[in-house]
Amino acid sequence: MMPLEQWAFLGPYGFVTALAFAWAMAEIVQTFSSDVRRALKSGWAWLFILLNVVFSLLVFAFARLVVPASTSVWPLALGVGVGWQTLLRTSVNLLQPLSVEGGQTVSVSLADLYGRFQRFCRDQIDRTLVEERIKLLKQAQGLPIETLEQEVRLYAYASLIHEPDRVEQFIVKLRSKTPNQRSLMLASYLLREGGYAFLKTRLHAMDREG
Repeated sequence: MMPLEQWAFLGPYGFVTALAFAWAMAEIVQTFSSDVRRALKSGWAWLFILLNVVFSLLVFAFARLVVPASTSVWPLALGVGVGWQTLLRTSVNLLQPLSVEGGQTVSVSLADLYGRFQRFCRDQIDRTLVEERIKLLKQAQGLPIETLEQEVRLYAYASLIHEPDRVEQFIVKLRSKTPNQRSLMLASYLLREGGYAFLKTRLHAMDREG
């Protein structure tokens, strides 16, 4: 069991770590909601999580140096853990001219830097998922269009949050497309809305039934 002194020192850091981990995990889940399990197998996802945790811990360590020692550590940890990304909405001045005539301030936006890092990790994760998703789409495209339409309908009517009427409108609208476009868009609907695991399971089930 951890001694009380160690807990008092390390506990808040663990709390900040947990909050940063949850924040980064939520971003990944939101972005890759249809393929979360495979996305989390990517090393890029864990790099994204790791750097979020490291940055939050650096912010907390800096806050402990700046805030008076008499301040309670746990509320500070909560404030940093919940609000540290507020820093990502600010700008850091790299060069500040001594006078107005000296020129414009050279600054870099932390929000822009974080956004670039976020997009880079997102793109890398997506690339690790694309190949298997393409294979699944090609397999689904091999089914008759009527079968794909029926699968889309079954998904919509079984879902508690998707409106069947909108899906019916979507299917009718697709009838102006070419057969190849229709099958691709129907298969894509099942992949995006149902998710990778759902479509793979359905294709395996239809293969066994066929």
